[in-house]
Amino acid sequence: MKQNLKSRFLLWCSEYILPFLIKLFGITWRISISNEKLFPDSSAIFPIWHGHLIVHAYAFRNRGIKVLISKSKDGELITKTIKKLGYGVIRGSSSKGGAAAVLKIIDELKQKNIQIAITPDGPKGPAYRIKDGIAAIAQKSEIPVYPTVVTYAKPAIRLHSWDSFMIPLPFAKIEIKVFGPIKFSINDKREKIRFTIQQKMQIE
Repeated sequence: MKQNLKSRFLLWCSEYILPFLIKLFGITWRISISNEKLFPDSSAIFPIWHGHLIVHAYAFRNRGIKVLISKSKDGELITKTIKKLGYGVIRGSSSKGGAAAVLKIIDELKQKNIQIAITPDGPKGPAYRIKDGIAAIAQKSEIPVYPTVVTYAKPAIRLHSWDSFMIPLPFAKIEIKVFGPIKFSINDKREKIRFTIQQKMQIE
């Protein structure tokens, strides 16, 4: 009973309190997006680090971008939050047990004019390391990739989590850099694709 009440409370907070707080903090952030003009109107893949989710959730809200979110309990909480910020959601993982999600993403990218954000180090790490799922999506879909990275955010706190989750404080200065477009073909090896994306998203 207590566990059920706790789960309901967390879901409620994720749907109503967290989006409100993100917007409240976000309106005070001084955000600059380098190369924002690169953002396409056509289908695209946006790799973002899991630890930077809050920044990206606010900076690119209400653009109709879809986000790949794991089917875990944490994923359900994230889903509730980002939907309130104007994102679509595809449930699944691009890594473990995520073959169905990968195929769904590839199909949507090919048939529809959509943009998808993926955390290539999610859902459980290792942090800041590109895994095979996004490489498979980029290879098989042949849709351009736009690596997007938070290069500066201060003042901010870092949680003691696997991804060192970042929460910029009010009035933080935030810099985001967009790379690309990088287009891969079905003939490219996934190791090459992972390496190329990793190089663009490298955290110093």
